[in-house]
Amino acid sequence: MTNIFMTGCTHLGHENIIKLANRPFSSVEEMDETLIENWNKTVRKTDTVYHLGDFSYKGSARPTDYLNRLNGNIILIQGNHDPIMWGHKSYEFKENKRLFVLFHYPIEEWNGYYRGSVHIHCHTHKPVLISAERRFNVTVEATGYKPISLEEVMSHV
Repeated sequence: MTNIFMTGCTHLGHENIIKLANRPFSSVEEMDETLIENWNKTVRKTDTVYHLGDFSYKGSARPTDYLNRLNGNIILIQGNHDPIMWGHKSYEFKENKRLFVLFHYPIEEWNGYYRGSVHIHCHTHKPVLISAERRFNVTVEATGYKPISLEEVMSHV
């Protein structure tokens, strides 16, 4: 069985994000290795992971060097710190008859809003998963620095 996971704003290779987002790491190397280790302990090679943007930082290692170290079928969504043409601008999928709308930024209303759809985002770096009714913030600061399962997100709907 394939599991579905969400994450975003990993900012791999971004030294200054440690201070900006108050991350509990003493160096960018420690942060990168912890994020990669946590990801691979959580996600199997056959699982699907939606990464909602700001994957790595420009000037750090090439993004593909990080991607090659991570488990899962990774679907990328464009963040404001990602290269131009990096992944999808937004992404929608249905699971168990519910529509999920994925976008880097939190938005007030989204496709299917009045029909029970769910919006998943990151960008804010706030350490809180629930950002509004049926809206979830999957930045690593809100998910224990690892991807979160869709099942866990849905337990809060």
